Amino acid sequence: MHQDKDYWRNLKWPAAPNNDDYNVFQSYCSGSVLLLGSTHLLLPLCNEAWDLEPKYDSPKIVNRDWFTLDQHWDTILIDGGLAFGKESTARLLPIVLSHCNRFVARAFLNPNWPTKYAVYFPQAHELNPQPTEHPINEVYTFYIWNKK
Repeated sequence: MHQDKDYWRNLKWPAAPNNDDYNVFQSYCSGSVLLLGSTHLLLPLCNEAWDLEPKYDSPKIVNRDWFTLDQHWDTILIDGGLAFGKESTARLLPIVLSHCNRFVARAFLNPNWPTKYAVYFPQAHELNPQPTEHPINEVYTFYIWNKK
C-alpha cells in the first residue's frame, strides 16, 4: 500500500479531494496543522505531513508512522485514512485526539469507484467518540472532532 505511489498520485475525485473539499478542510484549519498522509491538494494547508512512503517531493512531508504521534497540533487532517480498517481507525482515534484540538477527516461512506485499499466506511455513530458531521454527498462526508 505505502509503496504504490502511482496509485495514490493518480487518484481522481471523489477518491481524491477536489477544490470544494479543500475549502471545507481549510475552513476547519487553525494554528499548527498536521496532515496524516501526503494528499497533494492539501499540502498547502499544513505545516507538516506524515507518510510512511511520501508520494511527492515536498519539504513538508516527513517519513513517519501516524501511530507514533507524540506532539500536540492545533488541527490534524486526514483524507480517506479512516477507510484503512475498523481496527486501524479504533487504534488511531485515541492517539490523534489526545494530540490535537481539532481532528478533521474526509471519510468515505459509499465509494462509487473500485476501492483498492479502502475497506471500512464508518458512519458517525460507529465512531468513539462520535464526531460532528459536515455532510457533503452520499459518497463521502467530513467528520470533525472538536476538543475546544
